[in-house]
Amino acid sequence: MNQKTKYVILLILTVMIIAVYVWDSINIKSEIKQINSKLSNMDDQLRSGTGIMDEVINIRQHFTKKKNILISHRISGPDLLNEIESLSDLANEMDLNINNLEIDPRNTFPALNNNVEDIRIDLERHSLNFQLSGKFLNVGNFMEILEENSTHLHLQQCFFNLDSIDPKGVVAELQYLTYGGAEE
Repeated sequence: MNQKTKYVILLILTVMIIAVYVWDSINIKSEIKQINSKLSNMDDQLRSGTGIMDEVINIRQHFTKKKNILISHRISGPDLLNEIESLSDLANEMDLNINNLEIDPRNTFPALNNNVEDIRIDLERHSLNFQLSGKFLNVGNFMEILEENSTHLHLQQCFFNLDSIDPKGVVAELQYLTYGGAEE
């Protein structure tokens, strides 16, 4: 082979090697850009994820606070009887009549224990239902005094009807909630 042919072949090979090198370098740079873009995106997601963890921590603290408040409202059987006695005394002082007093023994607390695996709330919610008859203003004062003085009874429902026996009176159907549980 002559010198000129060898030179052309060598030149073509050199140009091809340089072209392959440049092409490979461009591909590597584009892959690096894609990877950097993905890493930047993941970093942004992780940064925004810290806000989610803060929200989870705040929700957990709020749940614990509300759970402790409910536990503080727990009442035992004898304490409930004392509450009913003081409720009756207050009604007598205000010239009101209590009728159909009933403690519902069923637990009306939502079944959260089935949904939450690690956290068990040992609370039961029972209702205390009764009718209160007398003058409207006295019934209202009774409810206000009971709300201020009783930490164990919480008004759930209240319905007013006119008293068919006393034309100046009303009959209030009241439902109060009480909380009890296994750790009483």
